[in-house]
Amino acid sequence: MEIGEEFFRHHRDKLFGYLMRMTGDYHLASDLLQESFTRCLEKYRYQALSPSLLYTIARHALIDHKRKQDRTVPLDGDRVDGRPDVEQTHLIRAEYRRVLLAMKKLEPDEQDILALVISGDLSYREIASFTGLSEANVKIKVHRARLNLKRILSKGD
Repeated sequence: MEIGEEFFRHHRDKLFGYLMRMTGDYHLASDLLQESFTRCLEKYRYQALSPSLLYTIARHALIDHKRKQDRTVPLDGDRVDGRPDVEQTHLIRAEYRRVLLAMKKLEPDEQDILALVISGDLSYREIASFTGLSEANVKIKVHRARLNLKRILSKGD
């Protein structure tokens, strides 16, 4: 199981960042992270594990969650953790929430592609391979998503 543990340690933070950007919910991102690694290791433990495979599984887990969520009424309340924050931490969190809210205003495919790129450690070619797009199309979509995000942030929508 050492290979699985090393794989987990190497990829958990970046995958969590991707899931956090896509969901905006710490607890949901944590659950999806755990589910993604569990699915990956259970089904592919005897094969070569790759980040592309892991991100594909995570994307499918996220899609499954969104399908289930569409059947329920979403609660848009902001979670307050009750811990006193220093001013700098508060400002950083506020800006992070602002960016996450702006990302939610993007089209779903723009959210997905931008979150994959921002999460890092994946090349455009890898992203293209598991999204079914060409590498050039991934670059174009990333550029357009960044422009749209910048527009949303500058307007303060």
